[in-house]
Amino acid sequence: MTIDAENLYPAGPLPVRSHLDALLMQVGSVDGRRILDIGCGEGALGRELAGLGAEVTGIDPNMPALDWEPQGAGRFRIIRAAAEALPLPDTSIDVALFIFSLHHLPDVAGALREAHRVLAPTGKLYVAEPLAEGDSNAVTKLFHDEATVRRDAADIMLRVAPPMFRDHADEIYIQRRFIPDFDSFADRMIANLRFNEYPAEAVTAPAVRAKFEEIASRTNGYFDQPVRIDCFIA
Repeated sequence: MTIDAENLYPAGPLPVRSHLDALLMQVGSVDGRRILDIGCGEGALGRELAGLGAEVTGIDPNMPALDWEPQGAGRFRIIRAAAEALPLPDTSIDVALFIFSLHHLPDVAGALREAHRVLAPTGKLYVAEPLAEGDSNAVTKLFHDEATVRRDAADIMLRVAPPMFRDHADEIYIQRRFIPDFDSFADRMIANLRFNEYPAEAVTAPAVRAKFEEIASRTNGYFDQPVRIDCFIA
């Protein structure tokens, strides 16, 4: 039997989107645009954007630097640096992104001001943050509860960013992932240890497995994560 992820079970009024689709709906075509992905990790999204014709610079203090590499119609690189001290000139970027990264930063306000500094006069700042809600969060919060740091980052963003920009749009969408079994989930979470602080053994605790299997049995293995977008326009 083929399962349709879009129609598996009601998501209420919230649309189901990938990170890429949600971003493109807010910022439009990225062809020929200079994009900065702050907290890029291994750069999966950045490479997708480069494949659509963008020139993408990823910033991450935990990843090794990577020289420019061609990717489809565009190109991609990684600079090992902190979000609070971007090694880029003023007004050199068209779109700055924080995708699930803002709440990890030690100085949220400083990172937002740096992003604004490097944006062109007509640039956009795009922030996507996971909400402390949904089936995915119900499992991960058992070993890594980020509700407080996510809320604090959002509070700082909504205090610091609006005065720097002329317009602001926000939206919530559902990121829906299929996870075939608990071992696949545990492998993914343990691989993320380099970006987070929780012990590997906490991921495989019996309570985590029980919650995962309870939800998976109800949703046929699909896990929803509500995501809030804030898009600021210079």
